[in-house]
Amino acid sequence: MSFVSLIVRNLWRQKVRSLLAVVGISLGIATIIALGAIADGMEQNLIATLRSGKADFSIGQAHAPMIVMSSIPEARLYEIARWPEIKQAVGALVTFASFPGNPYFLTMGIEPEAFELGGVTILEGRAFTKHAEDEVLLGKIAANTLQIKPGDTLEIDLKRFRVVGIYETGNLLEDGGALLPLRTLQRLKNRPSELTVILVRVSEGFSVEEVMARVERAYEGSLITLRSAEEFNKNYQSLSLVRAGSWLISLLALVIGGIGVMNTMIMSVFERTQEIGILRAVGWRRGRVLQLILGESLALGVLAAFIGALLGWGVARLVTLLPQVRGLISPAYAPDLFAQAFLIALGVGLLGGLYPAYRAAKISPQEALRYE
Repeated sequence: MSFVSLIVRNLWRQKVRSLLAVVGISLGIATIIALGAIADGMEQNLIATLRSGKADFSIGQAHAPMIVMSSIPEARLYEIARWPEIKQAVGALVTFASFPGNPYFLTMGIEPEAFELGGVTILEGRAFTKHAEDEVLLGKIAANTLQIKPGDTLEIDLKRFRVVGIYETGNLLEDGGALLPLRTLQRLKNRPSELTVILVRVSEGFSVEEVMARVERAYEGSLITLRSAEEFNKNYQSLSLVRAGSWLISLLALVIGGIGVMNTMIMSVFERTQEIGILRAVGWRRGRVLQLILGESLALGVLAAFIGALLGWGVARLVTLLPQVRGLISPAYAPDLFAQAFLIALGVGLLGGLYPAYRAAKISPQEALRYE
C-alpha cells in the first residue's frame, strides 16, 4: 500500500470526524472567497464610477464615511467651474432611495447637459426635462430586472415617477439604478443645494495632477480628489469595513476548523496507538510517523479548500440574485483570492495537525504493547 493510499484509508476510517473538520475549515474558506469576491467587485465598480464618461477625476467630501454620505455645497461646483483649467465640471447627488422590495435602490440626480461628461447614453425613450417633477430614467440593468419599459411608472421614496427612457453607462452600479433631475432628487431627499460628487474634465494644455493638487490645496480639509482605488480606499472606509468584517468572520470559522482538525487527529492517534507502535516496531522512524499524521491533516486542509472555494463561489453568485443587491454587485474572482484561500486552508490543516503528529511520533513500540 502506498503512503498516499494509507493516508486516505486512515481518514476514511474516521469519516464522520474528518467530515466535521473539513466543514469547519470550508466555512472559513467560503467566507474568504465570497466576501473577498464581492469586495473586489465593488471596488472595480467604484473605480469605474469615479472614471465616469469623459471625466478626468471626481471630487468628494473629505472625511465622509462613504461616498453616498458625501455632502458638497453646490456653491463649490460654481467656484471650481470658473477656473481656467476646468473645461467642464458637473455635480451629482448620489444616494439610496426606497423602492418596492429594495430599500437600497441607487438613485442619482444630475442635469441633462451633464449626460455626456457622465457617459450616459439613452437607449430607449428620451431624456427627462431639466425641471421635471415626475420623470425618471432607468438603468438598463434595473429595467431588465424589473421588466419596466418607457411609459411605465414606478415608486421611489413613496413618490410616483414615469419612466421616460432607458439609459446605459457601461458601469454596473449606475446601470442598476435610476437617474432623476438634480433639483427633483434634492427635494425628494430634502438635501437642497447639496451634491455628493463633482465630475471634472480638465482643459487641454493643463495637467490633471496639477489641477487635482490645486483642488486639494484650495479646499484642504473639506474636499478630496478621486481617481484611483487607492485614493478611494484612503478616504472612504466602506470597502475596508467589508474586508475587515470578512476576515473576522473567516478567522472565527478557521479557528473552529483548526480545533476540529486537532481534535480529529488527536482522537485518531489515541485510537491507533497500537497500530503506530507496530509501525515503529517494523522500522518506521519518528519522522515517518510525523509525516503520516501531518499528511492526513494536510489532506483535510486540501479537501476543505476545494469545498470552501466552490461554496464561496456559489454563495457570492446567490447574493447577486437578491433583489436588494441585484445590479449593485458583481463578484470579481481574482486568481490570487483563490490562491490565498488555498494557502490558508493548508496552514490551518498543518497547524491543527502539529501537536497530534508530535504525540504520534513520541509513541514507542514498548508503549504500544502495554496499551489496551
